[in-house]
Amino acid sequence: MPLTPANARIFVLANASKPHIAEPYGRLTAWLRERGQLVGSECTGRPETVNESAPDYLIALGGDGTILHAAQAMGTRQVPIIGVNMGKLGYLADFVEQEIYQSLDQLLGADQLISPRMMLDVRVVPPAGDPWSGIALNDCVVRVGDPFRTITLEVSIDGQPLCILAGDGVILATPTGSTAHNMSCGGPIVEPSVHAIIMTPRCPHSFTHRPVVISDTAQIGIRVLPNSAGASAVLDGQRIQPVGPNWRILVSKSTHVARLVRNPRLRPLDTLITKLKWGADVT
Repeated sequence: MPLTPANARIFVLANASKPHIAEPYGRLTAWLRERGQLVGSECTGRPETVNESAPDYLIALGGDGTILHAAQAMGTRQVPIIGVNMGKLGYLADFVEQEIYQSLDQLLGADQLISPRMMLDVRVVPPAGDPWSGIALNDCVVRVGDPFRTITLEVSIDGQPLCILAGDGVILATPTGSTAHNMSCGGPIVEPSVHAIIMTPRCPHSFTHRPVVISDTAQIGIRVLPNSAGASAVLDGQRIQPVGPNWRILVSKSTHVARLVRNPRLRPLDTLITKLKWGADVT
Protein backbone atom coordinates (compact mmCIF):
# COMPACT_ATOMS: atom_id res chain seq x y z
CA MET A 1 0.00 0.00 0.00
CA PRO A 2 1.47 3.43 -0.93
CA LEU A 3 2.39 5.58 2.04
CA THR A 4 -0.03 8.45 2.55
CA PRO A 5 -0.60 10.92 5.42
CA ALA A 6 -3.66 8.91 6.38
CA ASN A 7 -1.82 5.60 6.88
CA ALA A 8 1.61 6.87 7.98
CA ARG A 9 2.90 5.41 11.27
CA ILE A 10 4.96 7.90 13.29
CA PHE A 11 7.20 7.50 16.33
CA VAL A 12 8.05 10.58 18.42
CA LEU A 13 11.35 10.75 20.27
CA ALA A 14 12.08 13.65 22.62
CA ASN A 15 15.19 14.53 24.58
CA ALA A 16 14.13 14.67 28.22
CA SER A 17 17.21 16.71 29.14
CA LYS A 18 16.08 19.68 27.05
CA PRO A 19 14.41 22.44 29.11
CA HIS A 20 10.66 22.84 28.57
CA ILE A 21 10.43 19.73 26.36
CA ALA A 22 7.44 18.19 28.14
CA GLU A 23 4.86 20.64 26.80
CA PRO A 24 5.74 20.41 23.07
CA TYR A 25 6.20 16.64 23.41
CA GLY A 26 2.75 16.25 24.96
CA ARG A 27 1.20 18.58 22.42
CA LEU A 28 2.68 16.76 19.42
CA THR A 29 1.93 13.23 20.63
CA ALA A 30 -1.68 14.18 21.41
CA TRP A 31 -2.11 15.73 17.95
CA LEU A 32 -0.69 12.68 16.18
CA ARG A 33 -2.79 10.35 18.33
CA GLU A 34 -5.94 12.23 17.32
CA ARG A 35 -4.93 11.82 13.67
CA GLY A 36 -4.40 8.08 14.15
CA GLN A 37 -0.71 8.30 13.22
CA LEU A 38 1.10 7.78 16.54
CA VAL A 39 2.52 4.28 16.98
CA GLY A 40 4.99 4.99 19.77
CA SER A 41 6.78 7.70 21.71
CA GLU A 42 9.56 8.15 24.23
CA CYS A 43 10.78 11.16 26.14
CA THR A 44 14.12 9.77 27.19
CA GLY A 45 17.81 9.86 26.48
CA ARG A 46 18.01 6.16 25.59
CA PRO A 47 15.24 5.08 23.19
CA GLU A 48 14.72 1.33 23.17
CA THR A 49 11.39 0.70 21.42
CA VAL A 50 11.60 2.49 18.07
CA ASN A 51 11.83 -0.58 15.85
CA GLU A 52 9.34 -2.51 17.99
CA SER A 53 6.75 0.06 16.91
CA ALA A 54 7.67 -0.37 13.21
CA PRO A 55 7.16 3.29 12.28
CA ASP A 56 7.29 4.76 8.77
CA TYR A 57 8.72 8.04 10.09
CA LEU A 58 10.35 9.27 13.27
CA ILE A 59 10.00 12.82 14.60
CA ALA A 60 12.92 13.83 16.82
CA LEU A 61 12.29 16.70 19.25
CA GLY A 62 15.56 18.10 20.57
CA GLY A 63 18.74 18.74 18.65
CA ASP A 64 21.45 16.92 16.77
CA GLY A 65 22.09 14.61 19.72
CA THR A 66 18.47 13.46 19.63
CA ILE A 67 18.76 12.67 15.93
CA LEU A 68 21.92 10.67 16.61
CA HIS A 69 20.09 8.81 19.41
CA ALA A 70 17.35 8.00 16.91
CA ALA A 71 19.78 6.69 14.30
CA GLN A 72 21.51 4.53 16.90
CA ALA A 73 18.18 3.22 18.20
CA MET A 74 16.97 2.23 14.73
CA GLY A 75 20.19 0.37 13.98
CA THR A 76 19.90 -1.53 10.72
CA ARG A 77 16.28 -0.47 10.12
CA GLN A 78 16.49 3.22 9.31
CA VAL A 79 13.31 5.21 8.62
CA PRO A 80 13.14 8.91 7.65
CA ILE A 81 13.82 11.30 10.54
CA ILE A 82 12.08 14.67 10.82
CA GLY A 83 14.30 16.73 13.12
CA VAL A 84 12.66 19.48 15.17
CA ASN A 85 15.15 21.85 16.78
CA MET A 86 14.36 22.47 20.45
CA GLY A 87 17.89 23.47 21.42
CA LYS A 88 20.58 25.88 20.27
CA LEU A 89 22.30 25.00 17.00
CA GLY A 90 20.36 22.00 15.71
CA TYR A 91 22.44 21.65 12.56
CA LEU A 92 20.74 18.42 11.48
CA ALA A 93 17.27 19.46 12.66
CA ASP A 94 15.67 21.37 9.79
CA PHE A 95 12.34 22.26 11.37
CA VAL A 96 10.83 24.32 14.17
CA GLU A 97 7.82 22.99 16.04
CA GLN A 98 5.13 25.02 14.30
CA GLU A 99 6.26 23.83 10.87
CA ILE A 100 5.32 20.26 11.78
CA TYR A 101 1.67 21.20 12.27
CA GLN A 102 1.69 23.28 9.11
CA SER A 103 3.57 20.95 6.78
CA LEU A 104 3.44 17.34 8.01
CA ASP A 105 1.08 16.13 5.29
CA GLN A 106 3.44 17.55 2.65
CA LEU A 107 6.43 15.75 4.19
CA LEU A 108 4.99 12.26 4.55
CA GLY A 109 5.67 10.13 1.49
CA ALA A 110 7.60 12.91 -0.25
CA ASP A 111 10.66 10.92 -1.30
CA GLN A 112 12.21 13.96 -2.99
CA LEU A 113 12.60 15.57 0.46
CA ILE A 114 14.58 12.67 1.92
CA SER A 115 18.31 13.30 2.16
CA PRO A 116 20.21 9.98 2.27
CA ARG A 117 23.18 10.09 4.64
CA MET A 118 26.12 7.72 4.55
CA MET A 119 26.81 5.75 7.71
CA LEU A 120 29.86 3.86 8.99
CA ASP A 121 30.17 0.23 9.99
CA VAL A 122 32.52 -0.11 12.97
CA ARG A 123 33.93 -3.42 14.16
CA VAL A 124 36.09 -3.65 17.29
CA VAL A 125 38.15 -6.83 17.42
CA PRO A 126 39.98 -7.84 20.63
CA PRO A 127 43.01 -10.17 20.55
CA ALA A 128 40.78 -12.82 22.10
CA GLY A 129 37.04 -13.02 22.59
CA ASP A 130 34.03 -11.81 20.65
CA PRO A 131 34.14 -8.70 18.45
CA TRP A 132 31.87 -5.70 19.04
CA SER A 133 30.13 -3.87 16.24
CA GLY A 134 27.94 -0.85 15.60
CA ILE A 135 27.01 1.82 13.08
CA ALA A 136 27.56 5.57 13.16
CA LEU A 137 25.86 8.47 11.40
CA ASN A 138 28.36 11.14 12.48
CA ASP A 139 31.63 9.53 13.45
CA CYS A 140 33.71 6.91 15.14
CA VAL A 141 36.20 8.54 17.51
CA VAL A 142 39.11 6.57 18.92
CA ARG A 143 40.02 8.70 21.88
CA VAL A 144 42.19 8.93 24.95
CA GLY A 145 40.70 8.33 28.39
CA ASP A 146 41.72 7.80 32.01
CA PRO A 147 44.68 8.11 32.85
CA PHE A 148 44.62 10.72 30.03
CA ARG A 149 48.07 10.13 28.62
CA THR A 150 48.62 10.00 24.88
CA ILE A 151 47.61 6.93 22.94
CA THR A 152 49.47 5.48 19.96
CA LEU A 153 47.58 4.09 16.99
CA GLU A 154 48.79 2.19 13.95
CA VAL A 155 46.64 3.28 11.00
CA SER A 156 46.23 1.45 7.69
CA ILE A 157 44.02 1.90 4.63
CA ASP A 158 42.96 -1.22 2.73
CA GLY A 159 45.72 -3.11 4.49
CA GLN A 160 48.47 -0.65 3.52
CA PRO A 161 50.24 0.91 6.54
CA LEU A 162 49.69 4.67 6.60
CA CYS A 163 51.16 6.03 9.82
CA ILE A 164 51.81 5.65 13.52
CA LEU A 165 49.68 8.32 15.14
CA ALA A 166 50.44 9.50 18.68
CA GLY A 167 48.19 12.00 20.43
CA ASP A 168 44.65 12.15 21.75
CA GLY A 169 43.28 9.80 19.10
CA VAL A 170 41.62 10.07 15.71
CA ILE A 171 38.20 10.95 14.28
CA LEU A 172 36.70 8.98 11.39
CA ALA A 173 33.73 11.00 10.19
CA THR A 174 31.06 10.82 7.52
CA PRO A 175 30.25 13.94 5.48
CA THR A 176 27.26 14.42 7.80
CA GLY A 177 29.59 14.29 10.79
CA SER A 178 32.13 16.61 9.21
CA THR A 179 30.44 19.61 10.88
CA ALA A 180 30.59 18.04 14.35
CA HIS A 181 33.65 16.82 16.31
CA ASN A 182 35.65 16.71 13.08
CA MET A 183 35.18 20.43 12.42
CA SER A 184 36.07 21.37 16.01
CA CYS A 185 39.41 19.57 15.56
CA GLY A 186 40.23 21.38 12.34
CA GLY A 187 38.86 18.86 9.87
CA PRO A 188 37.22 19.89 6.59
CA ILE A 189 33.52 20.50 6.04
CA VAL A 190 32.29 18.03 3.42
CA GLU A 191 28.96 18.39 1.64
CA PRO A 192 26.57 15.59 2.74
CA SER A 193 26.04 14.12 -0.73
CA VAL A 194 29.79 13.45 -1.15
CA HIS A 195 30.80 9.81 -0.66
CA ALA A 196 33.92 9.90 1.50
CA ILE A 197 35.38 9.18 4.92
CA ILE A 198 37.20 12.00 6.71
CA MET A 199 40.12 11.09 8.98
CA THR A 200 41.19 13.84 11.40
CA PRO A 201 43.84 13.38 14.12
CA ARG A 202 43.05 14.68 17.61
CA CYS A 203 45.94 16.78 18.95
CA PRO A 204 48.64 14.78 17.09
CA HIS A 205 52.23 14.89 18.31
CA SER A 206 53.51 15.57 14.79
CA PHE A 207 53.06 18.50 12.41
CA THR A 208 52.94 16.07 9.48
CA HIS A 209 49.67 14.48 10.58
CA ARG A 210 46.84 16.40 8.95
CA PRO A 211 43.19 15.64 8.10
CA VAL A 212 42.69 13.55 4.98
CA VAL A 213 39.60 12.73 2.91
CA ILE A 214 39.48 9.07 1.85
CA SER A 215 37.39 7.18 -0.67
CA ASP A 216 34.19 5.67 0.71
CA THR A 217 35.28 2.30 -0.70
CA ALA A 218 38.25 2.11 1.68
CA GLN A 219 38.48 0.09 4.87
CA ILE A 220 40.38 1.88 7.59
CA GLY A 221 42.17 -0.25 10.15
CA ILE A 222 43.40 1.04 13.50
CA ARG A 223 45.48 -1.01 15.91
CA VAL A 224 45.94 0.23 19.46
CA LEU A 225 49.62 -0.08 20.36
CA PRO A 226 50.96 -0.90 23.84
CA ASN A 227 51.16 1.86 26.48
CA SER A 228 47.79 3.22 25.31
CA ALA A 229 45.78 2.71 28.49
CA GLY A 230 42.29 4.17 28.66
CA ALA A 231 41.49 4.25 24.94
CA SER A 232 37.89 3.92 23.73
CA ALA A 233 36.00 3.76 20.46
CA VAL A 234 32.99 6.09 20.60
CA LEU A 235 30.17 6.03 18.03
CA ASP A 236 28.21 9.26 17.54
CA GLY A 237 29.04 10.24 21.12
CA GLN A 238 26.45 7.63 22.16
CA ARG A 239 28.04 4.19 22.31
CA ILE A 240 31.37 3.70 24.05
CA GLN A 241 33.55 0.61 23.76
CA PRO A 242 36.83 0.50 25.76
CA VAL A 243 39.74 -0.85 23.73
CA GLY A 244 43.06 -2.19 24.94
CA PRO A 245 46.53 -2.84 23.52
CA ASN A 246 46.53 -4.78 20.24
CA TRP A 247 42.80 -4.35 19.77
CA ARG A 248 41.80 -3.46 16.20
CA ILE A 249 39.09 -1.06 15.02
CA LEU A 250 37.87 -1.60 11.45
CA VAL A 251 35.83 1.19 9.86
CA SER A 252 34.14 1.20 6.45
CA LYS A 253 31.10 2.57 4.67
CA SER A 254 27.91 0.89 5.85
CA THR A 255 25.32 -0.68 3.60
CA HIS A 256 22.74 1.04 5.83
CA VAL A 257 21.76 4.62 5.06
CA ALA A 258 20.25 7.19 7.40
CA ARG A 259 17.49 9.34 5.95
CA LEU A 260 16.90 12.91 7.08
CA VAL A 261 13.85 14.83 5.91
CA ARG A 262 14.75 18.21 4.41
CA ASN A 263 12.75 21.34 5.01
CA PRO A 264 11.35 22.36 1.59
CA ARG A 265 11.56 26.00 2.65
CA LEU A 266 15.36 25.81 2.92
CA ARG A 267 17.82 25.91 0.04
CA PRO A 268 20.71 23.41 0.08
CA LEU A 269 23.30 25.80 1.59
CA ASP A 270 20.98 27.73 3.93
CA THR A 271 21.91 25.68 7.00
CA LEU A 272 25.63 26.13 6.40
CA ILE A 273 25.20 29.87 5.90
CA THR A 274 22.76 30.62 8.70
CA LYS A 275 23.69 28.18 11.45
CA LEU A 276 27.44 27.95 10.97
CA LYS A 277 27.71 31.58 9.82
CA TRP A 278 29.71 30.47 6.77
CA GLY A 279 30.80 33.53 4.82
CA ALA A 280 29.59 35.94 7.51
CA ASP A 281 31.37 39.30 7.55
CA VAL A 282 33.29 39.49 10.85
CA THR A 283 34.97 42.82 10.17
